[in-house]
Amino acid sequence: MIFLDLLSLSVNILCLIQKLPQIIRIYKTKNVASISISSVLLEETAYTLVLTYNLWRNYPLSAFFEYIFLFIQDILLLWALAKYSTKDKDKQTDESKPLYGILIFCLYLVASLLNLLPNKWMSICTMFVIPIGASSKIIQLRTILSNKSAGQVSRIGWVIASYSNFARIITNLIQTKDMNMVINLSISFILNTSIVIACTIYSNDSVSKLTDKRKTKTT
Repeated sequence: MIFLDLLSLSVNILCLIQKLPQIIRIYKTKNVASISISSVLLEETAYTLVLTYNLWRNYPLSAFFEYIFLFIQDILLLWALAKYSTKDKDKQTDESKPLYGILIFCLYLVASLLNLLPNKWMSICTMFVIPIGASSKIIQLRTILSNKSAGQVSRIGWVIASYSNFARIITNLIQTKDMNMVINLSISFILNTSIVIACTIYSNDSVSKLTDKRKTKTT
């Protein structure tokens, strides 16, 4: 169907840049405030499992093409987090966590492409995507709420993620009819939208506007 092709194309195009605003902001500010390393690691785990599962099932490339870009962009994001994470005494492992994660994710992808992973595992691995993906978003949401600041979290990236989830719910219902994927995408859509709302409420722009208004009232 032309509609599904256009929907898939829009998702693929947007996912090309989904994480770029976040990565660019980190490199510009050299700051990773309110970005949870644990959240990104869990998110990349979910992306890796979904990508390798779709490759193993030989699904149409148009049905999961964006996960290739998301996988790569999260690798770049982890590299940025490793470079600019705080190095306090209480957080000595912050720099090493993303680097170890990059190594593990790349090795897993290679092992999957070489068919070194058991078929039984590949058939059930999507069962873990839902709790892992949900946990990553809950951790990021909790970080924003506890800090009462969006920090360097990119709202644009999460808006794109929400749209991509919604579009993929439609394409999976019609093309693959894989209910495991549909359930995972539905939960992700709800949580991604929650993060967008949290970023809107606690964005630095909103805070600065409020302070400016207070200043004008006092002068």
